[in-house]
Amino acid sequence: MEYRLGNSLRIKSRGDTVELTCPKCKEKVQFGVFSNFERRLAPKITLLDCNTVYFLVCPECAAVFTVDEAKGDSFKKGQKLSIGNFDLKTLKEFKTKL
Repeated sequence: MEYRLGNSLRIKSRGDTVELTCPKCKEKVQFGVFSNFERRLAPKITLLDCNTVYFLVCPECAAVFTVDEAKGDSFKKGQKLSIGNFDLKTLKEFKTKL
């Protein structure tokens, strides 16, 4: 579950991956990596489940995938090889619980 601060829909570019094979179009491409959230109110408090969602966009077919937060954090810190072909997952739709 994600909680946004304010009404900002900020998306930050995190760079491009090494050459990977897109699961949808089977082309070898460098995915663009983006994240939607990077601020947390209080990291020690577990009342809010705040996760940074990293998503990758194929430049050939515009397919969108995601990776685990730990993999995305490593990528953001400069470890380009932290994201590989087997790390790509289907991006799930964000749903609020009301």
